[in-house]
Order: sequence, then C-alpha cells, then structure tokens
Amino acid sequence: MVMVTIAEQELAARLRKINLDLLPVLHELLRTRSVTSTARSFNMTQPAVSRALRQLRGAFDDQLLVSPGRNARLTDRATALAEPLARTLGELDLLLKPAGPFDPATETVHLVINTADYVTQLLAPILTGICAREAPHVVLEFTWAITRTAEDLAAVDFVIGPRAWGQTLGKRVGSLPLWRDEMVCLAAASNRAVPSRLTPAQFRASRYVAFRRSLRMTPELQNQLQPTSPLEVAPVCTVPNFLVLGAIVEKSDCIALLPRRVARELARSGTLRIVEIAWPRRHLFIDAYWSLATNSRRGHAWFRQLLARAVAQLP
Repeated sequence: MVMVTIAEQELAARLRKINLDLLPVLHELLRTRSVTSTARSFNMTQPAVSRALRQLRGAFDDQLLVSPGRNARLTDRATALAEPLARTLGELDLLLKPAGPFDPATETVHLVINTADYVTQLLAPILTGICAREAPHVVLEFTWAITRTAEDLAAVDFVIGPRAWGQTLGKRVGSLPLWRDEMVCLAAASNRAVPSRLTPAQFRASRYVAFRRSLRMTPELQNQLQPTSPLEVAPVCTVPNFLVLGAIVEKSDCIALLPRRVARELARSGTLRIVEIAWPRRHLFIDAYWSLATNSRRGHAWFRQLLARAVAQLP
C-alpha cells in the first residue's frame, strides 16, 4: 500500500484554504495592479474583484496589492508569486485541456485483449501487421483468463468471445460484432474410418478429445463458450487450448470439435481434414466486449475500428 507523504498532506491542507478559481484573478491583479482593469478583463464587477482580493489576502496572509488605485504597488510576497503563478496557470491549462484525438502514428499505448488461442491466431498477425505500418508505438498483449463479470472485464481493455457468453456480462458493457462461426469436426487426413459427415451418435461412439477451459467451469458456461459441448460427455483427453486439439488429432485416431475458422487454418497443413457434424446448435457468433467504464481510455475507439478492419481481412 502506497502511503501519502507528509509533504503531500501539507499541500492538501494548504489547497483547502484557497479557492483555486481565484488564481486567474490573482494573476491579473498582479499583472495590472488594478481592481478596475481586472474586473473588466473577467467581466466582473469591481466589488466582486475586491471580495476576491480580500479572500486572496487571507489565503496568502499578505496584502499582495498595497493602496489599490492609480499608485498601487505589489508587496514583496506578491512580486515573488508573479512568475511561479503564471507558470502554474500555464501548466494547469495544459493539464485540464481536453485531450485531442488519439494519434496512432505517434502515441504509445498498451492494450490487453483477453481471448481464446484460436482468436489470437486469426487476429494477432493481421493486427500486428497493421500496427507495424500505422501504429509503431502500440503494444498488443493477448492473454486468456476466464471473465465472468463486468468487474473482470474492466481489468482488461477488450475481451473477444462468443455472444452467448458475452450477453451474461451485464448492461455496462459495450460490444462489437466480429464474425459468425460454426462448430465442425476435425480428423486426421489419414483416418479414413471417419466419414465426411458425422451424426451425434457417430461422434459419441468415436474416440475424441475436447476443449475444456477449466475443470471448475460450469456446464452452462462451457455451453456458452462451445455450443457442441453437450456432445462431448466422455472425451479421452481434454485440453484448455483449441490449437492443441489439432496436434492431438494429427497424431492419433481421435477427432475433435472446434470452430470452422480455426479448423480451416489447421487443415491447411494437409495432414488434417474437416468433417461436418449434424448438430443443430453448432453456430456461434464472435464479438468483442469492453467495459463502458473504460470507454475514455486512450486508443480504445481507434482499436475498435482496427478490429473491424482486421476482421474484414480474414479469409
């Protein structure tokens, strides 16, 4: 736990004694040495500026402006304040000025995307390629952790996953539809015992490996992540990664269910082939999600546009 220093405590106590809205008025009083001119500059009445001067004198425990009028002069304290006050007001102006649009060509930002390994395989090469050309200081971190609540979602920048799961995160969540997918079966190209289309009964009678994100995952959550999970009641092996399924299938007589887009990528090697599955609830929609509490983070709106561009380039 980081403790507040004594100096910070003393500064907070001093700030409570002064109305910071009066600092621009003080700056103008020190510049013009005139209540009348200051009132004119801020479109205030002279009595209002006089009241402000009284408050400032109390806050600084100094007269600041002696004999206000034509022959007014600054006290030593006021003279010493003039330069640091002007500098502080300039820095406050920069600090409080609304931020301009995110500039990916020059700004540095670190974005954390929580998603499955196969989504990373599909999107990361395209996203990093675009960033290399257009956003050289943007760092993308792909990770995979179970997200169950809006609070979990706020801990990262974006989560990409099935819509059936995303709809359970609550109302304070933004979403962006990415693509539609469907579950298919993957078999070794050399495994001719597996037909080109499987019925649910044929699948259950086969040796198969299955995706399981966690042993503690409820059947309901598993079904949200993978709509064919009711078929996978007795796998011979479970793994927490989709891509590992392909490696197991390639070197065994097992089959596996996984999204078509990743199955298509794995089948490019020629050692695996796609087998259709006659299962009515095999479709899934993949969306990006983010907490509305993170909407103002630098680069978020830009990255959502980048995601849409990357998805448009998917085969």
